[in-house]
Amino acid sequence: MLRLPEGMERVWLMRAKGMREVEIAEALGISRQAVNKALRDARAKLFETFFNIAEVFGFDVVRVNAEKGFMVAKGRCGERGVRVYAFYLPGRGVRAFFGGDFPDYIIEHAAEIGIIEKPEERELVEALEG
Repeated sequence: MLRLPEGMERVWLMRAKGMREVEIAEALGISRQAVNKALRDARAKLFETFFNIAEVFGFDVVRVNAEKGFMVAKGRCGERGVRVYAFYLPGRGVRAFFGGDFPDYIIEHAAEIGIIEKPEERELVEALEG
């Protein structure tokens, strides 16, 4: 699966955690324009990856948020419709899950980057579906 280049991933993660572009530039010692370009490229790569996953597996995309690195889609498991949740995880790439049963590391990641306030599975599903 896709992994963003290390520098781009670092910039994307800092932004996902709520830092402003100027703060990221200062922290990394790069220009604000370089931060802006890295974020633009990261969002484009994540959008492309999420939509490619949906196309390959025949999922219907419900929602994509490249800034926070997730996708919600509808899929089929036999005759039954299921929700598919895909996340971009720094250092790991994209991981997808069926239904709302997430491992602890996904819930912790979602809390770390501000998708949810409290690390609770129910809150995560509500936030993703919102």
